[in-house]
Amino acid sequence: MTSFAPSSALVLRRKIRPRRRKSISALRLALPALALIVGGAIATQAVIRAARAKASITVTSAPLRMENPRFTGTMKDGREFLIVATAAIRDKVDPNKVALEAPELTRGYGSDNPTRVVARQGNYDEAKGALLLTGRVEIENGDGYAFKTEKAVIDTRTGELMGDAGVEGAASGAQVKADSYSVTDKGDRVIFKGRVRSRLNPGN
Repeated sequence: MTSFAPSSALVLRRKIRPRRRKSISALRLALPALALIVGGAIATQAVIRAARAKASITVTSAPLRMENPRFTGTMKDGREFLIVATAAIRDKVDPNKVALEAPELTRGYGSDNPTRVVARQGNYDEAKGALLLTGRVEIENGDGYAFKTEKAVIDTRTGELMGDAGVEGAASGAQVKADSYSVTDKGDRVIFKGRVRSRLNPGN
């Protein structure tokens, strides 16, 4: 009568083993799928972070615009200079370079007879102390001369001013035209070069 027990136990074991095999097979399929999902999530986060970093870099590297800027300094002879403008934009590659809108330079700022130079545009290199003015440049020292030209280069370290564009104006009671010019010795010496034409005003 007990001969049926082994057979019954054998049948029971056969029913359990297939279930375990199915669970293991399902788990083997689920693990790679889970790994893919996790890997995809990590890759997505990496892309999002890279995009945010790029956006941050783009914003940071945008040129800096300043309204009503002022640049001051002292020249080698002790005189102070002042540069003002309606707006300025720093170069995003070289922060020492600044583009100026409607700039005005005052050499000898605070002195009795300063030299003033105004223009439509300008480019100032703070590291080199070089100021390039272009477009309807007007130069006057309040003590004998006033000129108009299209270009002026000023060395803010020495105070020297020069230009290789045509110039015309009044100096020492005479009307003068020339192809180029330079102003040195604190503005006391003005040199005209290239097809210089002058005309004395009546009564001078």
